[in-house]
Amino acid sequence: MRYHPLPGTALPVVVTATFVIVIWIGWGSWRYPVALWAPGALSRYHADIVSCMQCHEPFHGPSQTRCMTCHSGPYFEKRSTSATAKLHRDMVVQQTACSACHTEHRGALAQITDPARVNPHGEFIFLATRANSCSACHEFAARVAEPPRLKTNSLVDALRAAGGSAHVPGKMALCLTCHAKGT
Repeated sequence: MRYHPLPGTALPVVVTATFVIVIWIGWGSWRYPVALWAPGALSRYHADIVSCMQCHEPFHGPSQTRCMTCHSGPYFEKRSTSATAKLHRDMVVQQTACSACHTEHRGALAQITDPARVNPHGEFIFLATRANSCSACHEFAARVAEPPRLKTNSLVDALRAAGGSAHVPGKMALCLTCHAKGT
């Protein structure tokens, strides 16, 4: 098989295009690192993180060591049931990455623990109430195992008034049976 030679202008064009792309990626990485490299928005749980390097090690991704900076052993002892604390202790001893069960960069309303990925109300509740977190309507106990309590505030009162008997605990997960998606 015989190949045709490339025209003499091909090499300068390829070199120039490569140079422009490298400069563009370098400038974008320096000027807008999150916009260029982040796979998605952080969850509401980590919204206060200001630098990728708080969680990620360069060229290695999320780091268990960096997770443990905020989520230490005493943190789990105080907030978790004994079974949950033991599970996390075992995972640390086995050197299991936190990202094996916890995921990030799926948006502000996403759950970050695999078993708890589903919002019990559906994402519609945030659109309907214009709330930006679960704590706008719920009060959470210090221990993760204790169920949240519904607050008495203007947001909850308005939601109950708007839906009558349909907007009561136990029925909120069924929003889309009455409401069209996104309205």
